[in-house]
Amino acid sequence: MLHFIREHSQGWLAWIIVSLISIPFALWGINSYMGGSGELAVAFVNDEEITQTEFQQAMQQYRERMRSMLGKNFDFKLFDNIKIKRSVLNGLIEQKLLLSSSNLLGQTISDTALSKIIQSTPEFQKDGNFDYEYYGSVLARMELSRASFERQLRNNMLNQELIDNIQQTAIITKSNVNTVLKLKMQSRDIAYGVISVQEQLESIDISDEDMKKYFNKYRKNYLLPERVAVDYIELSMDQLKKAVTIDEEVLGRFYVDNQERFTGSVQRRVSHILIKESNNDPRALATINIITQRLNDGEYFTNLAKEFSEDNESSYKGGDLGVIKHGQFDPVFEDALFMLQGIGDISDLVHTKFGYHLIQLTEIGAGEWQSFYDVRAKVESLYRYQEAEKSFYEKVDQLTDLSYEHPESLSIPSEELEIEIKTTDAFTRDGFDIGIMNNENLVKIAFSDDVLVDNLNSSVMEISKSHLIVIRKNQYFPASPMSYEVIAPEIKELLIFEKASNRASAVGKNIIIQSKLGVMIEPFFATNNWHTTRVYSRGNKEISSQILDRAFSISKPTGANEPEYYGFKATNGNYIIIKLTAVHHGNPNYVTDKEFEDLRSNLSRVSGRSEVEAFIDSLKTTATIDIFSQNMH
Repeated sequence: MLHFIREHSQGWLAWIIVSLISIPFALWGINSYMGGSGELAVAFVNDEEITQTEFQQAMQQYRERMRSMLGKNFDFKLFDNIKIKRSVLNGLIEQKLLLSSSNLLGQTISDTALSKIIQSTPEFQKDGNFDYEYYGSVLARMELSRASFERQLRNNMLNQELIDNIQQTAIITKSNVNTVLKLKMQSRDIAYGVISVQEQLESIDISDEDMKKYFNKYRKNYLLPERVAVDYIELSMDQLKKAVTIDEEVLGRFYVDNQERFTGSVQRRVSHILIKESNNDPRALATINIITQRLNDGEYFTNLAKEFSEDNESSYKGGDLGVIKHGQFDPVFEDALFMLQGIGDISDLVHTKFGYHLIQLTEIGAGEWQSFYDVRAKVESLYRYQEAEKSFYEKVDQLTDLSYEHPESLSIPSEELEIEIKTTDAFTRDGFDIGIMNNENLVKIAFSDDVLVDNLNSSVMEISKSHLIVIRKNQYFPASPMSYEVIAPEIKELLIFEKASNRASAVGKNIIIQSKLGVMIEPFFATNNWHTTRVYSRGNKEISSQILDRAFSISKPTGANEPEYYGFKATNGNYIIIKLTAVHHGNPNYVTDKEFEDLRSNLSRVSGRSEVEAFIDSLKTTATIDIFSQNMH
């Protein structure tokens, strides 16, 4: 099969790989296919056009997927650079090649199979049943016709079938698995020493001449970035709630009309699994994914809590936190808990300041009647919310109309809606972390041509579902060069560190030379800078990952009394010398049958991907591809 496909296809498997990595096989991951439109082209693939519209749609989808995956950690700037744009365009190019090759192979998907997929898609169902009219309206909201959607869905199904066939050609033997296990379970006898950059700093001297020479060479890097200050008006539920007038008689009637909402706190018994989060540590989410998969496979929540949860006070009890009421826990945690309806229900992933949680509802207790005076504060809060909500949606339409009809000023919408015009401090394209401009999309709009060049009001922008804002330029400050006097301290610190790091490296390299001459290197290090030999496994957390990674890349010593030495500059500027004296291979007999089969399955997937990637590379060489980078915006 693999040979046949290699002989008869033109590159279409590449798009399957891209889709597996970055585009979920679901309704919102399928673009409508557009023919040549006369608009700007971003690329041509074998004379077939990729339009600017297609590219922009793909970029938007990519960013939304990243936003969904990263949540509060999403940074728009990280996903709006040329490297990302090239990656997205590459996916579109491979999609074109994919479609061409699918036609060449002559494969088909029956109408019955296609219909089954569509009818089983939850987004097209009402009350659990497929609804043809609703299906059409959902597609219409996405600006898709039934024909274009079904054509692309059919192509995606073909593509997935083909990639599955290729991946299944990968064969992993028991010997292959044992070889990997020996490496994976390997341990090494490692000692290491540190030539500290800090110990070199005091002896470093940097002249004013060196600093000026550096400044003149890199002057273009030292600019005060352009900045803009904006005027803005904002419409928010919080503001409107504060403005609601409270009348005790009205509040009393509201209590009577909504009495069932003011019973005592409903008690719930809950268990959770906590995985603590460290900065820039992917371990937490990876662990959560493992737990979620095992829950989906039917394992008990309590057992997984005992195995994984990092809440020492509850993990040994299967994650049980006991009976809780509103107000006892983090609001985010409680919101997720009180959304659960049935005994045994498990929440989606919940992120709090403590880390990542999975929450299970185990019991529900009834609430008690409370008088108006017992719950007055709660009654007032709910009354303010409902009144503010009615006012908010009335004012939204007014704000939209007024800011659009009078684009040259915020004064009219401000006066009509009785909203104060406020002004920000000046900020750069990177924004700043305080106030209303702590929003990457808002900053981007502030620097758009409409606001910055044409002096128009922005459109009404959504900070949240209950917080809207309109901005316009107040003052613009173009980029300007920084003076040498201002930047000199930073340059001095940089040059001192660079020189100290180079000196540490020179000292370390000389020690490496001495080791090759048979000299004992330990005496070169202060006691606290030399770490004596210990046995380390690949996953050891007691040693820097930089040191561990390099220690496991060193060749095995050739003799018992002939250690191997390796030196490198660490990211903190220190120079590290590693002494490797022995390598101990792992024993595959120590793994369980399940661990063995899991590894075999993983290796099979990796091998299958390698087959596909190699195939893609060969297909790309036969394609004619023209890219117009200037249109990638």
